[in-house]
Amino acid sequence: MNDQRVYTVSELNREARGLLESGLGEVWMKGEVAGVSRAASGHLYFSLKDSESEIDIVRFRGRAPVLAPIEQGMVVLVFGRATVYEPRGRYQFVASLVQPVGSGLLHAAFERLKEKLRLEGLFDPAHKRRLPTFPERIGVVTSPTGAALHDILAVLGRRWPIARVFLFPSSVQGDAAPAELVAALGRAGSFTDDGAPLDLVILGRGGGAAEDLAAFNDERLARAVYASPIPVISAVGHDVDVSITDFVADVRAPTPSAAAELVTPDRAEIADSLQRTAGRLESAVTARRTAAERAFRSSLRASLVREPRRLIETREQKLDVHVMRLLGFRRAAADPLIERLHHAEEVLKLTDPRRPLERGYSITHVVGSNVPLRSASEAAPGCEIETVLAAGRLRSRVEEVTET
Repeated sequence: MNDQRVYTVSELNREARGLLESGLGEVWMKGEVAGVSRAASGHLYFSLKDSESEIDIVRFRGRAPVLAPIEQGMVVLVFGRATVYEPRGRYQFVASLVQPVGSGLLHAAFERLKEKLRLEGLFDPAHKRRLPTFPERIGVVTSPTGAALHDILAVLGRRWPIARVFLFPSSVQGDAAPAELVAALGRAGSFTDDGAPLDLVILGRGGGAAEDLAAFNDERLARAVYASPIPVISAVGHDVDVSITDFVADVRAPTPSAAAELVTPDRAEIADSLQRTAGRLESAVTARRTAAERAFRSSLRASLVREPRRLIETREQKLDVHVMRLLGFRRAAADPLIERLHHAEEVLKLTDPRRPLERGYSITHVVGSNVPLRSASEAAPGCEIETVLAAGRLRSRVEEVTET
């Protein structure tokens, strides 16, 4: 033991750190994220694990930006070096670069696009359109060879066979799929059948891996769905699959088959409803007819119907009563008016300026003036005056004026 070196704890941790960093260097490592936390300093701490082991990861603030938010359960690639945290003697990995891989990368891109379109208002419920109750022309944008088309046609044929279905074929996965889907949706929007546009269009495909559904998370397709002149039903994958087109479309269906059910009524249910309605109408008509027959028979039994002359006499008596009431009303309303008219006539007679003339009075005024003379001083010697009598007029000249 005397020949062996005795290390302090700090020395051993420092030696281990140097050996680990120099011997291994910087490496890439892949694993599943667990236990994510961010310190007040801005440093990011989490664990990376696989089926057998786990290692602590630290990413210091100021390193290369993370391509997507790090969340529990994501699979990521980290680049950095293995080291020892000397104060604790803890083995850890210092990451300088962190990026999602596989489904984790797709998920991060999905969330970024989802938030972008949400902020722009493409998910606004006010923009969603109601589906027609009885569609006559249904468009389908999907692969002509996929199971989704078969499922849609089977459901439509069973539920609402009177609708016409128009296919706008497109690939539904691969690099070319987004552009083809946008073009097919555009053709559906401008299509007319005997001058009438489509009532709606189903956009979708069957299930698959996240990478297979990526075309329906494309920004170009999302904007084409938003701009569609006709209602769009998004039917992508299975119940658990969610795509960007689900948020933008007017209606989201969990599967293509469910989409076909959502957009059509069930002819069997409609037939039952029509039968019930017809039954209610028949019952109502029968009841009305029975009531009318009963009333008619009652009328035939009435004495007035058996003796028409009595019916006429009764109506004549009612007419006489109404006429007498009308004449009485008119007389009662007119008598006060007549009395007021006579009184006004008498008042007019009393104020008639010709009445005093008939009793021997006269009106005199200076010629050229209509103002009656009330005083001798109003006429000067030599002026002409005119005197109005009950019958005729006299014109004379003033010789002398005497005032009293």
